[in-house]
Amino acid sequence: MKKITPIYNSITLFIVLGTLLSCSGTGSRFPMEKRFWTPEDYENVFREIRFNTPEGERFPELKNPETSTIFKKLVDRDNFEAVLGDDQLGINHRNNVASDFFNVFRQFTELYYKTDRQDKFVYGRELIEIYKFGLDLQIYYFKIGNDNILKEADDPSSSSVKNVIASNVKTVYKNFNNYLDYTNNESGFSEDAIIAYCEGLDNAFPKLFETFPSGNPNITKKKAELMYKKAQNDKLKNSLQKLLDNIAELQSI
Repeated sequence: MKKITPIYNSITLFIVLGTLLSCSGTGSRFPMEKRFWTPEDYENVFREIRFNTPEGERFPELKNPETSTIFKKLVDRDNFEAVLGDDQLGINHRNNVASDFFNVFRQFTELYYKTDRQDKFVYGRELIEIYKFGLDLQIYYFKIGNDNILKEADDPSSSSVKNVIASNVKTVYKNFNNYLDYTNNESGFSEDAIIAYCEGLDNAFPKLFETFPSGNPNITKKKAELMYKKAQNDKLKNSLQKLLDNIAELQSI
């Protein structure tokens, strides 16, 4: 090995120390250099947040300038759309990837579901953004899953296949109803969290109806009517009414 002169040794030491210091921040714990996060990346990020967040330090969140970029990356739809939206990839492969993404989505909703002594959500806005991410993901997940069933079935028109497809559609409608349940926790959310929640109502449900027109919107209608009666926030009531109007329009066709 070539001997390094003292002056360059000092410079090297300075660079190494600088690098260590620059990598000691929160961002270095996460794969921020990657363009898209894979399900494996999400698993690693989950473990990092769950088990390695220093005591007294909060999870990555939008209001913290030092960690907001990390959280935004976590709920970036491009991460799953890069694979699930690529028709050049095999449908069985995309189906497996969609299943992996769905599993990590459920992990993160559980991770960020925290309330304080006043029943206020500790990460209310973040919880809603994760759930909105999950709603968009489920559109792909169930659509690709049903397409894969049709592809692999000996007789796609058989009653057994049709029943499985119908059951999956019913399940995704029920899963979307779980989002409506958060209206019951309205008092636990901040105003910006409620605004984000309304965005999910306004944007995700039309995608559900468009992608799965064979579904029964009455499943959603009954739930939305009950939530509308309970809602107090004007923005929330307005979004729930838009949802009901959307369903009424679908049923009039």
